[in-house]
Amino acid sequence: MLQNKIILYLIPLVFLSACIKPFTPDIDGNAATKIVVSGKLTDKEGYQYVTLSKSMLLNETEYESLRNCSVYIWDEDGNRFSMTEYSSGSYRVWMDKADLKVGTAYHIQIFTPEGDELISEPDIMPQVAKANYPSFQLDSIYGVYNKYTKGLQFSIDIEGNEFDSKYYLFELEATYEHHALYDREWYYDYGVHHIFPPDSSLFFCWTTEKVPEIFTLSTENLAENKFKHFNLHFVTYHQEHLKFGYSLLFRQLGLSREAYLYWESVRLNNNQNASLYSKQPVDTQGNIKNITNPNKEVLGFFSASAISETRIFVEAQPTETYPLCIPIALDRIGFRNIGRSDYPAFLMNDPQGSYFMIWLPDPCVNCASTHGTTTKPNFWPY
Repeated sequence: MLQNKIILYLIPLVFLSACIKPFTPDIDGNAATKIVVSGKLTDKEGYQYVTLSKSMLLNETEYESLRNCSVYIWDEDGNRFSMTEYSSGSYRVWMDKADLKVGTAYHIQIFTPEGDELISEPDIMPQVAKANYPSFQLDSIYGVYNKYTKGLQFSIDIEGNEFDSKYYLFELEATYEHHALYDREWYYDYGVHHIFPPDSSLFFCWTTEKVPEIFTLSTENLAENKFKHFNLHFVTYHQEHLKFGYSLLFRQLGLSREAYLYWESVRLNNNQNASLYSKQPVDTQGNIKNITNPNKEVLGFFSASAISETRIFVEAQPTETYPLCIPIALDRIGFRNIGRSDYPAFLMNDPQGSYFMIWLPDPCVNCASTHGTTTKPNFWPY
């Protein structure tokens, strides 16, 4: 009987050991480091951009750009547009409005330094419906902290006709104003110094960033090429984005059916939750092939898209942002709490004309300490 008890106690320990055994997948290096093509052609006159890189191995952390390639955009009439490498792995070419025609097929051709020729399937640039102004309303979502969070839900109405593309990709670019909390007046660096009048040059900032979510829509199976209240992104009141004004640049791209299927699969893969019961990733099939070595897969999709865009502004909202500025009271050892790498260490102003023994970390006196610029955008209305 004692022997049986010992066996029962040992079994859980065996399973526990097995659960924490590390697993390192054996992935062939050639299969893991594939060429990645990122870029699209639009009907907007100006530079057209393509970025070339290599996919990374699991144990790598540095992005590897693909340099010194010859990159060309071709149209169906045989016109060739040569791209130049303006930074590592990034290529561009200026194209006039006359070169960018709805209903015309375009493809990309790439020659790598290793001698591989890559070429995409032709993609016909479709007509796109005119972009409406996005709308927004107060809403709340159930967040990771098991509670509802207030914010603004943005949405859009689609009103296309029978000649417009029925496949859409939406790109959003947000700009918002943010402030420091204090002017720069008193600071310490082996001694206390006074700036007068106080320096407010780092008090007002603006940040512009792409909204990371992917938004796709198809009206193929609808009676009309129309859709009401298609939800875009959600901005919570706990972010600084809405505190002093918010601008949204909305781009509505018309896609071919093939390009839509590609971006829809990318969207589905990005939205998967990493849980035991998640769906299997969707196969993201691009339209670019390696002509020289067909067994080498190329990642990415080169598309030709008509684009319509508009910009909206949202006035300041009653937000409850998480504090970025946390003043630090200097204890009985005073300035010795401040390290040399923190110089100049700014101090809180005493309205009586001196300073408090309270240290103001960089976010308190420099609105650009983590992101943004003090240059006001020319479209900013406030």
